[in-house]
Amino acid sequence: MAFLFNIFLLASTLSSSCFGAPQPQISLITRTSAKSLGCGNALPSGQTPGGNSYHISNFNTSDGAKRSFRLHIPPTYDKDRPVPLIFSFHGHGKDSENQEKLSEFSDAKYNPDAFAVYPDGLPVRWQGDPRHNTTNDKGFVTDMIAHFSNTYCIDTARIYAAGKSNGGGFTGHVLACDSVLSKKIAAFAPVSGAFYLKSSKSACETHVQRQNIAIPCSPARTNVPILEFHGSADETIPYAGDWRNGACLPTIPHWVRDWSKREGMGLTNKTTSLKDGKVLKYEYGTGERQGMVTHYWVEGLRHWWPSTKPNVDNKGVTTVIDATPIIMEFFNKHSLEL
Repeated sequence: MAFLFNIFLLASTLSSSCFGAPQPQISLITRTSAKSLGCGNALPSGQTPGGNSYHISNFNTSDGAKRSFRLHIPPTYDKDRPVPLIFSFHGHGKDSENQEKLSEFSDAKYNPDAFAVYPDGLPVRWQGDPRHNTTNDKGFVTDMIAHFSNTYCIDTARIYAAGKSNGGGFTGHVLACDSVLSKKIAAFAPVSGAFYLKSSKSACETHVQRQNIAIPCSPARTNVPILEFHGSADETIPYAGDWRNGACLPTIPHWVRDWSKREGMGLTNKTTSLKDGKVLKYEYGTGERQGMVTHYWVEGLRHWWPSTKPNVDNKGVTTVIDATPIIMEFFNKHSLEL
């Protein structure tokens, strides 16, 4: 698989500047705090900080749909202190309960301070999947942001999104590329992302086609922090791309470098070999923007959330890194300038 990965790198013209031990990460944006309208409000009846998450099954969206999500309130929550908000989107066929167990943003060991929200797709998938119906998931996210901001004390400069598979594609392509939500969400972290693109099958048959296919994306700002994890052995959303469900999946190096080019950082990256070469970390950008777009390639990892311990994805077949603390570190570096 390492040999195949090197071919992908060559074909995608991913360039590196150094190998070696991980370098200290630089804070790219001075952390600001923006109090939401919900600051000062008491928690809704029946809700307390910490403990088990709450399943909210009767959330009405602005277009009249009834949606659901799981909500984790951090144990340190203070109604007068604005805190971050993290969305975590499940993969196709999964649900909010599965995603909470998988991503572990409700675990105070990783996330002591932020709200964590695990929305449910309807039905069990998100916009971006070619099989998706007409459900307005972007509107759902917009409504949730307004609801949480009006109900709880949220730092509106520090709202984040992560997701797995179809939820990763929704995070890193649908939300991050949206002209409105890219201004409301500070950073994006897709895992094993399914970045489906409209295409004919004949335009997606070869590796060369999948590494050059146009990726439409119109974010409303230039500095959009993107963190992506992908395994070399992902059989569902292959690293080399594929034709799947009537749409084209680009190669992952192409998708990553397209974000770097879109943000004016070109193709040059700093490459760090980790865990005896089993993990390669690619950081695009230079100076204070180094790592604005970051990608982790994990040797042998299948279509799983990276974890050094058993989880609901890997069924005990662990890997050498944990995605969740890396995502939290990435989120903590970035906030919106409101």
